[in-house]
Amino acid sequence: MNKFDVNKQRFSYNIVPMSSNDENDRQRVIEFIKKFFFQREPLVMCKQLEFESMEKLQNHLFRTLDNGLTFKAVSSDGDLIGFISNEIIDRENKKPSNCSSKIDDQENSFKFKEFMTLFQKIEQESAMFERYPDVNRVMDIKAVAVNETFKGQGVCKALFYKSKELALENKCSMVRVDCSSYFSASAAEKLGFQCIYSMNYEEYKNEKGEVIFDPLPPHKQFKVYVISIEKFFHSDK
Repeated sequence: MNKFDVNKQRFSYNIVPMSSNDENDRQRVIEFIKKFFFQREPLVMCKQLEFESMEKLQNHLFRTLDNGLTFKAVSSDGDLIGFISNEIIDRENKKPSNCSSKIDDQENSFKFKEFMTLFQKIEQESAMFERYPDVNRVMDIKAVAVNETFKGQGVCKALFYKSKELALENKCSMVRVDCSSYFSASAAEKLGFQCIYSMNYEEYKNEKGEVIFDPLPPHKQFKVYVISIEKFFHSDK
């Protein structure tokens, strides 16, 4: 049980797994993700996605909800106040088993394709396994969000630590998180994560020389962070 203060009142919450067998629980998490992740994600906010592209982008994340690695922060009153979604990446395939979207699914959704092209570029250029030849298995944090009412109260930190525990349980030697937001990058740095790759949005352009993603300040870079389990294990001491 975790505890924190909001407006001088004492609250408590638990970090518990999302039940993939309970459709009501899954749908509750999906609605939370739409509200507190996608409506605040800087790259999504700057693109004005049409319905089809937004739906495909959301489904690209929702596919991770059934692998048993999604956890939620739930208040003592039963309110959902945060979530974290994870995947395991192995060196052998360098992709989670239920990963990429088919090319045909991208053709009719130009803006969704822009996101997928960006993700592929970052994956290739960050070259995680090339940088760390002794690492064979990584816990990849796909998304994390907290109800704004509870931000700054340690909920995000507790969710990150849950990913650390999952990494230990699943014999992962490293945790990774991709940060499109200035705030998520700051949270990773405070927990001791090391930046191994960064890309300035203003330098990422199409064939016409136009900037593809132009989020509002302070979101200027896409960053990839990693931390070894040994360092993460001691970061909460």
